[in-house]
Amino acid sequence: MKIVCVCDAGVPEMLMKRMEGLPGCEVTLYTEKTLMDIKAITVMGRTAEVSGAESCPVTAEMLEAVRDADALVVHTAPVNSAVLDAAPALKHVGVLRTGVENVNVALCSQRGIRVYNADGRNAAAVADQTVAMMLCEMRNIARGHAALMAGKWVKVFPNVYDSHDMCNCTVGILGVGKIGTLVARRLSGFGCRILGCDPFLPPEEILARGCDEAVDKQELLRRSDFVTMHMVYKEGDPHLIGEAELALMKKSAVLVNCARAGLVDTQALVSALEQKRIGGAAIDVFDAEPLPEGHPLLKLSNVTLTPHSAGTTVDAFANSVGIIRSQFEQLLAGETPRNLING
Repeated sequence: MKIVCVCDAGVPEMLMKRMEGLPGCEVTLYTEKTLMDIKAITVMGRTAEVSGAESCPVTAEMLEAVRDADALVVHTAPVNSAVLDAAPALKHVGVLRTGVENVNVALCSQRGIRVYNADGRNAAAVADQTVAMMLCEMRNIARGHAALMAGKWVKVFPNVYDSHDMCNCTVGILGVGKIGTLVARRLSGFGCRILGCDPFLPPEEILARGCDEAVDKQELLRRSDFVTMHMVYKEGDPHLIGEAELALMKKSAVLVNCARAGLVDTQALVSALEQKRIGGAAIDVFDAEPLPEGHPLLKLSNVTLTPHSAGTTVDAFANSVGIIRSQFEQLLAGETPRNLING
């Protein structure tokens, strides 16, 4: 089996080398030069999320590199009709991410090509940052740092009377899957009250995953000091949080989004923040990435923003290669890979 691994700025050759040494396989590492800076892979990833794999450009060099491939391993590089046409022998695609928007899965299925993802590769990283964002927004960590760097000693911020000990806070987790469960586990050490809501899990399973109570979305929004989302979102789906949901939240509550931008109606959120109808927001994902100059979120004083970095640790990128390698090991052993998404 010839496996072509497409490297980029997120998963460069030094990490992709972990794919080498598979028995009976010829592994080729190809570096896509147009994806060798973080901005480029950010734009490619967001294009795929919004418009699908067919909207993503493919270079002639990549088409040549994949021509004889039996299998592809990609991070953000697209696998669309142009790539599939260039690689007629292709039978397997490993995607080094949980989301596979950069792959035309429907066309792969039509052509008998199996697609595997790296589900859970950055769950720990996202859970870590989710909790960090809660603390950063409530305790004014980023704002205090910025003030000190500007030569100012500021200890009183507008939310000073809403800055509580975490043990006195209630945190609502919308989506108690891999990441939501890890968030609950991390928060348990703070002594928070943890509310869980997940339409795909029975109440007893939500409790087993570390939540103190299983509640519906409306009750979670009304009671929580922090609301964090860890749900799947497909472009065009209804927002999980819109004007009606924001109206249910406490005036002091903080909304945290380290999942997908489309889960939240950005316009409704900006309005709620401007009018101080909620206390603040901590956001890692945006409708447009990189965040455009002059975006209304950049004009607010009650937000903590990070550049879609929650899942981008060295460990997460390394994990992704290890997970996909394990899929090929299962395949070579005659087993069905556990992360097959179009079987």
